[in-house]
Amino acid sequence: MKSHSRPFLDNRPSLCSYCLRPVGGLLFHWGDRWYGACSTEHLEKIRDDLELNDENKRGDRGVSLKFAQVNHCGVEKAVTKSRDKYLELAKQNKSYVIHEWKKEHRLQLFGNAIKEYLIYSTELAQEGLLVKRDD
Repeated sequence: MKSHSRPFLDNRPSLCSYCLRPVGGLLFHWGDRWYGACSTEHLEKIRDDLELNDENKRGDRGVSLKFAQVNHCGVEKAVTKSRDKYLELAKQNKSYVIHEWKKEHRLQLFGNAIKEYLIYSTELAQEGLLVKRDD
């Protein structure tokens, strides 16, 4: 693996730079920066926005992104799905106290929980939230 591709292993964009949905594997390179996109349509919108700002010598991007919201049910599901990983790492570290673990193991646990949260959030975005009525 070449050293210039190393940042994409550790610091790859997770959210679309246009709409903040999970990245669909598309990246756009502009200057020294890389932007993630969820679709080719949004990849084009990111490019157009960056070109417009560059032409007008504006420093800020014109796209106004909304802030991410936390889904508490998603957090609960992520914690539940990370239980087995937690127990495995606790045995390896001979402690159930996370701050006493090796740093790499703490990163594994939190990375697993974040991944599970993003999986839940992606499914929710694709399928919508089902609310049962009391009839």
